[in-house]
Amino acid sequence: MRILFSPILFYLILEAGSFSDYVVVYYLFVIAAMTDVYDGKLARSQKNITTFGKLLDPIADKFLLAATLIPFYMLSGHVAICRWVTLPILLILLGREALVTALRYYSMWLGYIFSSSRLAKFKTAFQMFFIGSILVHLVHRRMMFEYPEYAYGWFDPIHDKMNAVVIVIVVALSITSALEYIIKNLPVLFKHSRA
Repeated sequence: MRILFSPILFYLILEAGSFSDYVVVYYLFVIAAMTDVYDGKLARSQKNITTFGKLLDPIADKFLLAATLIPFYMLSGHVAICRWVTLPILLILLGREALVTALRYYSMWLGYIFSSSRLAKFKTAFQMFFIGSILVHLVHRRMMFEYPEYAYGWFDPIHDKMNAVVIVIVVALSITSALEYIIKNLPVLFKHSRA
């Protein structure tokens, strides 16, 4: 579901222009993000945790991350709410995912599968929260223009400050979890690549 929704979300974020457009994007993102929680619970409850699932689940997260952060960056020049996704932040977040994915596939080639760490799962949770928060902010900003009687003036500046804090946490967790993955797994990969 996450992989299927990713190109749709990419397109809709760039094309959204009304309150209803942003509401649709928000709910599609929530549905896609919730499949990450549901498929994990389903696999554990049915005792059906597979190598395929361990490899595909993180890939699906990365598709969803790229399909939302890249449009946010593309819009950041003229949509103030998206300005938190700068080029350095985009490169750090997506670069981390590319590095870890490369290491995962290399480990798979060697015959070893490394599961995601608890820190990496926290990182993913904060990333999804940040993306959802940006979308909520976009929904509310459109509401202020189209339905001002239902909007809250105090919400905008508070939400903006919250996004500033959350993106710092996301970047810190991305860097830290990448270092954890490298320190924990690289020696094992080097050992087995020489064998």
